[in-house]
Amino acid sequence: MSARPSSTQRGYDSTHQAERARWVSKVATGTVECARAERGECLADSPLIDPNEPWDLGHTADRKGWTGPEHVRCNRSAGARNGMRIARERAQMVVREWR
Repeated sequence: MSARPSSTQRGYDSTHQAERARWVSKVATGTVECARAERGECLADSPLIDPNEPWDLGHTADRKGWTGPEHVRCNRSAGARNGMRIARERAQMVVREWR
């Protein structure tokens, strides 16, 4: 089993940390909606992020930008779905050895 890549290798470098820090005071007001809500992908009972709950800063699929604050459940469920999709695609790949 290989070791998990570092947070920096996964795209959570100082730029990501600075962007997240920019959102902290806004999320603390209790008026920020989960970024997945406008796409109809929010899994929480309320689209508003409770300032007393942990939250994640969502990013684009290519990790070149951010989508905004998301409920932890919404963010990590999306990552799990994407990981499972990739695993299914890899399992369906046909490998041929030519002689």
